[in-house]
Amino acid sequence: MVVDVDYVGKQQLKNLLKQFGNGVQLRPTYLVSSGKGVHLYYFLQEPVQLYRNREEVLAELKEALIRRLWNDTSSIRPDSPDIIGIYQGFRCVGSQSKLGVDFPVKAYKLSENRYTLEDIKASIPSCKVDLAPLYEKPRRKSTVTLEEAKELYPEWYEKRIVQGEPKQKSKKQGGTWVCNEALYEWWKRKKTEEVKAGGRYFSIMALYSYGLKCGISEQKIRRDAYAFLDHLESLTEDEDNHFSRADVKDALRALKGDRKRLSTIASREWIEDNTKVTIPANKRNYRKQEAHLYLARRKKEDMKVIGEVVKEGRPTAERTVREWQESHPAGKKADCIRETGLAKHTVYKWWKDINNENI
Repeated sequence: MVVDVDYVGKQQLKNLLKQFGNGVQLRPTYLVSSGKGVHLYYFLQEPVQLYRNREEVLAELKEALIRRLWNDTSSIRPDSPDIIGIYQGFRCVGSQSKLGVDFPVKAYKLSENRYTLEDIKASIPSCKVDLAPLYEKPRRKSTVTLEEAKELYPEWYEKRIVQGEPKQKSKKQGGTWVCNEALYEWWKRKKTEEVKAGGRYFSIMALYSYGLKCGISEQKIRRDAYAFLDHLESLTEDEDNHFSRADVKDALRALKGDRKRLSTIASREWIEDNTKVTIPANKRNYRKQEAHLYLARRKKEDMKVIGEVVKEGRPTAERTVREWQESHPAGKKADCIRETGLAKHTVYKWWKDINNENI
């Protein structure tokens, strides 16, 4: 398990080494100098198989360790920890750091220690990560043959095999919904207004995620990603940390993987943690959408009863037709269609004759 701590000066490095020595922080097996920060490598006693049912738990444990190690004694910027996932790659020892060819990435062995995940959890005060799912056996694939399934599950066989319908996945299993394109445009505005250095790379990852959720073509997502390049580069605060086309290209590689997985793994919390952009949760007070909307409408009606002004939002098609008729008593349906831009069948649906009856 590797933790990245950035913006480490001479005093911060002294603090870290002292804390490793006196047991305040868990001593890593290796410390790697990455240029302007350090990578802390914690070797494990046994390898951990990365079944998908374990990803979330391991990510939570790593985040807790990052927040433990990245603080006001170890970093010049303690309020901006990079919450990176369990698949994050790191600079190879011996390669060139951001400081240039004269400053290669070096590794220093600090101990012979190898840890269990329980050891790592125990080093984090008040850590509430539940490690139990790590010991659950992954589901084994069914041993039922296709011919046996035809007899045992005829309805399934008809839909999946004969008719070729795709498997329906829940959100938890990696399924997704197609969202309104307005969500994608909303995130583009967020990128322009709120993303800062430290969240630029992941803001493009989030752009991909929102794009896939909204059914945006890969070509358009790519085009939009590069369109943000100049703006993201203008946010540079450190001359050794510019944002280039290579960064965008690197982030684009995510699209070559599992598109469905990318569109669902980027949760609201994940995007907030990695882009440093606040995304308020939709408040429904734990009610289902149908119940929430019912209560909202009831509240609006009650406000009308007591005489309070209620915003009705955008006008309905019915009201648009009614208002046009009131201002054009002798007007014709064709004129209403042309001036309001409504569809012919919509105008005909809400048009009233001289007897004030629906036609």
